[in-house]
This record gives sequence, structure tokens and C-alpha cells, in this order.
Amino acid sequence: MSRFIKLVVTSLLSTAIFGAVYGIISLTPESEKEPNIYYFSFTDTFVFTFMYTLPVYIVVGIICSYLIDMLAHNRQTRKMYLSKLLMYSLAGIVPGLAFYFLFEGIQLDYQLLFYFFALGIFASNTFYHVLLLINKVFNKQKI
Repeated sequence: MSRFIKLVVTSLLSTAIFGAVYGIISLTPESEKEPNIYYFSFTDTFVFTFMYTLPVYIVVGIICSYLIDMLAHNRQTRKMYLSKLLMYSLAGIVPGLAFYFLFEGIQLDYQLLFYFFALGIFASNTFYHVLLLINKVFNKQKI
């Protein structure tokens, strides 16, 4: 399987995982819901998250993955995982920052900024670990 197809499949699976996790953590418990106020269900949150993050995963994820592979090409195998984990984490901060300014404008709320950074890091590390899993599965099939 070609590298590009693996990255597209990784983007799709990562988006689904990220959307599911975000759908779960953003649910409002029944005891905290107020009457006559609409709350997003898991499905609503999953669909909206999927729609907004899929283009980011496909464009930013694939480009960053190629760049990270080029940068990590000369690393030792033992340190490869940690160096790529750090690079993917740093790459996740960029879309997190972009989404923060998209939704909040230029005003700074450090708690919300940290939240967007954490989401970006989680999303990029999800991409990295799904890519590792896909590489492991397809490398076993060749043997």
C-alpha cells in the first residue's frame, strides 16, 4: 500500500476516533441539563467534529507527516518513537492555535488556549499512533 493511501486511511480513522472521544467528553450529564435548553447529543457532536477535523487531518496531517518523516529520517531507531512523538505534539499545537483564534478572535483566555492546545496535541498523537498501527498491520501482511 502506498504511503499516501496509508496517510488518507490514517486521517479517516483518526478523525473518527477523535470525533468519538470528543463526543464523549463534551456530553452534558442529565443532572446538569437545564430545561428548555438544547444540548448536543453524542451523534451531533461526533458529526460536527468529524466535518471540521477531517479537512485538517487530511491537509495538515498528511503534510506534517511527510515533514516529520523527513526530519526524523536520520534519527536512531531507539529514539525514533520519542522524537516523532514530540514532533507530532508540536505539530498539533499549530491547528489548535488556529482553531482557538478562529473561535475566540484575538482576545486571550489562557485556560481556553490550553484546552485547544491539549485538543491539538491529542489529535496529532491520535494520528501518529493510528499511523503506527496501520504500518504494523500492513508490514505483517507482506511477510
